[in-house]
Amino acid sequence: MVIIVGKDAEKSRCKAEKLFGQIFPEQDFVVAQNHAVINAPSAVVIVESSATADIKAALGIIADEDGCFGNFPRGVQLITCGVNPKNTVSFTSLSADKITLSLNRAIRAKNGIAEPLELPADVVDGLNEFDYMSAFAASLLLRY
Repeated sequence: MVIIVGKDAEKSRCKAEKLFGQIFPEQDFVVAQNHAVINAPSAVVIVESSATADIKAALGIIADEDGCFGNFPRGVQLITCGVNPKNTVSFTSLSADKITLSLNRAIRAKNGIAEPLELPADVVDGLNEFDYMSAFAASLLLRY
């Protein structure tokens, strides 16, 4: 399960529908607007810019490098997305029709460890780089 906490719930839902199933493997998801309190040990939480989440339990939290992470307990892994080499997920190339996403270090996933890798994906109108990076990370966390 993917939980998306965003500023505009309808826009987040439309993006998720494009990402999960069209570009990345289909995932169940829920969208919360602006703020959420989450206690779901097997869920992946995506926190979009200007939203916050108080995490009690989760498989992982995905946020942009400038994100408002809120409060969450020790042991919940934070996966940052951005162009800084210290980010967990980034992209190595972007053209009009392709984006190459990169997992820069190993992460604990639902069924094991996801090792560093790159994955090309098709570019779809209405999505930004963070959308691709966060969906890529969520797919890895839930698939492995």
